[in-house]
Amino acid sequence: MHPRPGFADTPEPPYYAVIFTSQRSEVDEGYSQTAQRMVELASAQPGFLGMESARDDQGLGITVSYWSSLEAIAGWKAQLEHLAAQAAGRQRWYDHYAVRISRVERAYAFDARR
Repeated sequence: MHPRPGFADTPEPPYYAVIFTSQRSEVDEGYSQTAQRMVELASAQPGFLGMESARDDQGLGITVSYWSSLEAIAGWKAQLEHLAAQAAGRQRWYDHYAVRISRVERAYAFDARR
């Protein structure tokens, strides 16, 4: 069964999750285009398993990306366009952010359609 739109289609655990929680700044110049490009790049990165993201009206956002290994996460962190986007984020787009990396040991879901 495929997940609902917006939900990542992850494999059976174990795998890894990178949780990126951010507070946007007032600056918007180029943010949307860069964010879309990062989704495209991450999706093509070896070890990428999926992504889920949400942002509220006050600019608080949470993006969770799922990866097959810690090495895949390190590869994504070091990707050149991603490095440039990280720098722009610190300089312009975020007032604050936190990154947490965890190993997913167990996962389950509910779907009212079934």
